Amino acid sequence: MRIAECKPFFKSSVSHSLKVNLLRNAKVKAITYSNQIEGNPLKEEDVQKLIYSKKSTEHIQQIEIQNYADALDFLEKLALDKRFISINDFCDIQKLVTSGLLKKDQVGRIRTIPVSIVNVSTGNKIDSCPEPHMLKEALKDLWQWQEDTKEINPYARAFAFHFIAIAIHPFADGNGRTIRLMQHFLLLHSGEELARYIPSETAIMKHRKEYYAVICQTKKLGRLTPMLEFLADCFCEVAESVTKEARKILRKESYTPENRQHEIIKLVKKKKEIQIKDVIKLFSDVPRRTLERDMKSLCEEKKLKAKGEKKARAYILNGK
Repeated sequence: MRIAECKPFFKSSVSHSLKVNLLRNAKVKAITYSNQIEGNPLKEEDVQKLIYSKKSTEHIQQIEIQNYADALDFLEKLALDKRFISINDFCDIQKLVTSGLLKKDQVGRIRTIPVSIVNVSTGNKIDSCPEPHMLKEALKDLWQWQEDTKEINPYARAFAFHFIAIAIHPFADGNGRTIRLMQHFLLLHSGEELARYIPSETAIMKHRKEYYAVICQTKKLGRLTPMLEFLADCFCEVAESVTKEARKILRKESYTPENRQHEIIKLVKKKKEIQIKDVIKLFSDVPRRTLERDMKSLCEEKKLKAKGEKKARAYILNGK
């Protein structure tokens, strides 16, 4: 319900320029904090300079950042395809994430070595993972599970995949980053556009100690509930924070008459006919008299035409 409450704002209220800024910020934060979870110390300002400069580098920490940016771009394009992602595509994501960082036989391939889930901040082993000979069947079962669960809540499905894939740990390295990217993909492929603006990795990094504790708890209980609740809380925390900040920016934008009038024209084009109450709903923080002056100006400029009595007056595009 908390996630659903954030959706309408991004569907109707956000201007194009604000959307561009929000998407850019979300990308930088997702790259920064997904890598910080794995021990990369680079900060947001470092990441922003790096991914937009496109300069080549041999520094491992910078390669991790560039790789993740490339993987994120690849994944968002893949999400536009009606075709569902395959296990080979999953391996391709890991290949992008770990390119230039691992031995060739560990890049883009299911692991052939035993691994454990490790808290990189402490070096402590969290849990053992399935032996290599079990991985082919485990991944086959996971993909069949995804096929069988298409109709359930897309957030529950993406968060459940996150845990199951972490428990399997199919790669020699890059599992966490690859799986967080897959969670993002699953939401986008399900039509959840909100996910494009919400870098939930920021909250996972903030609560990293709890993240590893919840993985253990979920495995011990044999139920997905703890991990689903944790990941949902992380997503909500960031979604509400981004929405709050975007509303502040939008309020500042709404103080400019030109911006308000541009949004009013867009609303008329969408609805064909509007009344002052529709404009008040669009700009709830702007005084009614100010909005009435905006409507009067648009009529005087012959961009809109008013019809009907004052109390029930409607506005349409001029010439309609």
